[in-house]
This record gives sequence, C-alpha cells and structure tokens, in this order.
Amino acid sequence: MAEDTNSMNICQLLIPQNKERTIYDGFIESLGQEFHLKIELPANRDLTFCRIHCDVNLMNILRGYLQIIKTRLQQCSSIPTFLEELKSIVNLAVKQNKELKALNTAPYLYEKLIQEIAIVKWDKVVEIDESFKKVKLKTVDGAEREHYITVHISSQYPNEIPECSTDLPSEFILQWNNSMTLADVIKQFDKVVVRHQIFWNCLDEIDRSTWVLEPENPRRKDNARRIALGNNSSVQIIVNPLHPTHLPECRFLGADKVVKPLRDNMNKSVHLWNTSHSILHNLQALMEITFPSQISSKKEDFCLECSICYLYRLEGEIPDKVCEFPACSKPFHQACLYEWLRSLPTSNQSLTKYGFKNIYGECPYCSQPITARLEDK
Repeated sequence: MAEDTNSMNICQLLIPQNKERTIYDGFIESLGQEFHLKIELPANRDLTFCRIHCDVNLMNILRGYLQIIKTRLQQCSSIPTFLEELKSIVNLAVKQNKELKALNTAPYLYEKLIQEIAIVKWDKVVEIDESFKKVKLKTVDGAEREHYITVHISSQYPNEIPECSTDLPSEFILQWNNSMTLADVIKQFDKVVVRHQIFWNCLDEIDRSTWVLEPENPRRKDNARRIALGNNSSVQIIVNPLHPTHLPECRFLGADKVVKPLRDNMNKSVHLWNTSHSILHNLQALMEITFPSQISSKKEDFCLECSICYLYRLEGEIPDKVCEFPACSKPFHQACLYEWLRSLPTSNQSLTKYGFKNIYGECPYCSQPITARLEDK
C-alpha cells in the first residue's frame, strides 16, 4: 500500500487497476503535456519482465531512449523508484523534442520574417536578435519624433500572437489573427502614435521651455513632470495621455510661503482652464506667473542639494521638503529629514489614515518646527 501511495505521489494520474497491484493505467505529465501510460507487471512484480504501453506521441518522443528505459527497469527495485526515473527521462525527452521542433521551424520563420521586414522596410528596423525572436522597429511621427516597438516572436508565429513592448504612455493592445504580419503590427502602432501627438506636443513644450527637475531624462512613455517654480519650490503634474489638454493632477512642493499663493491662484481660477490651449500656457495663466525658463536661468539654480546628506539625488529622489522659516529655507529629502527627526527624543510621530507616517520636530539648522512625512510601504 505504501508503494502504491508513493507511485501516486510521483504520477498522480496513474491508478492501480487490480487488487494485485500489477496493472497501472492513466497518464504521466511532463512540461505541461499529458501522455497515456500503462504498466503491466508479472505476478511476482519483477520489474525485469515489466511491459510498458504508451500513446503514439510519447512513443515517438521516447524512441531514442528505449534502451535507457530498459536499463532503468533492471536496476530499479520498486515501482516508485522506476516511475521517478521514467518521469525524469520523459521530461528530458519532451524538452529536447520541443527544442528540436523549434529548430525545425526556424528556417521557415527566418524566411517569413525577412519577407515581412522587406515589406515593412529595413530602415524601420532598429535591432534583430540572432535567433529572430525579438525584432525592434521604429516609426517617426509628424513632429519627427522617433517611437519604438519591440516585437517578441515565438516559434509558433504567426499562429501565436506576438508580445509587444512600446514606449507609449498607455497600454498597446495588439489585435491579431494568424494571417497578419509585422506590417500589421507597425500599422496598428502608427495609429496609436498618431493619437498621442497632442500629448507629446504638450510635454515637449514643457521640456523645452521650463526646467524639469524630474524625470531627469524624460522618456516618451513618461506622463509626469516636476517643474521648477523657483528656489526650493516646484509643481509636479501628471498628464492624462488620452486627454492631454485637460487639467492635469497637480502637487505643489516647497515652502508653504512660496507655493501657497500659487496654489490659491490656481484653485480660484481653475474654471478658466482652456482645453484649446497647451498645459504650459494654462498653468502659467492660472498661477499668474512665468515659469523659470532655460533662457533666463540655469538648472543648477533649482537643483539644491539636501542639507542633511549633501546629495541632490538620493535613490532617485530629489529634495522636496523645505524649512518654512524664511531665514533658513534649507531643502531636505523627506527620507533624510524623517530619519533625522526620528533620532531625536523630542520628536513626535503619528500615522495618518492614508498610510503616511508623520513626524514632528525641529529643523536641524534653525530649530524651528518642521514636519516630515514618509509613506508607509
């Protein structure tokens, strides 16, 4: 009985068919495939005289392994140990069979893909890996911006839909059937690129006309910008790629005495937001300011290092907390200030319902009250 239990643990779909436990029938599973298997033992259960029956697919896969299986039968002392050996042999044979099929289809795939690329035009090809499993293509939009799509191709192409990764700010969903080609991929990609023209126009204007503190090197997929407003003050905007001229999500960062008037101006005039104008035009009009430009200022004027760690960028973050005391106005990373205040016995902590930890204490430079907030991850 224990032997049967062990057998079923190894091949859960292989079931004894008689009281003598000399006949087992069912399936053996390997790498996501199931194969019919039947094992017949003599009355004395001697594995040397065991007979094995399997379906045609498994027989073809094991054709070069028959002598190994016979040797294992002679060496194994029980059904469980033999089944364990058999399963490892089947796994190896199935894996090699899949690799062989992939190799056999490779020449056909190479020829097909080369023909498809010729239709797409070779000047759109950025990169092809040596196995032709990955093809990177580019397209150029109306403003001469380049956009990239990487097509991941399996050995079952075109019967299996290729996976695509892009530099788009929204998800790219490929519509596919097995009669389609790379030309259809780039055609669908071009349509989505066209739909995002206004989005990129708006952000390009911001990148060109203001000092963007984050991201340091914006990618086409990035829909957030942190724009310098002045010393130790900035606004972070998050733009909806599908409605790029609508009011973006805005978060003001910096000393309250600097950013509060700008926030108040924007709140009282938000109804004046005009979707026929660009984001930059609307932001400046509502805040009633002109953003520092790349012509009138230097980025270094706004890239002030943290007054605790003396770094500008720490783990991808830049200083976004400023002491409110006018004579001080030192900038800090939230994390640095949080750890500094936590080390002081006079500081107090609280946890907000939004998952933030607040800590209240004194500025390391002027000893005026200051607060740091850390997200509870």
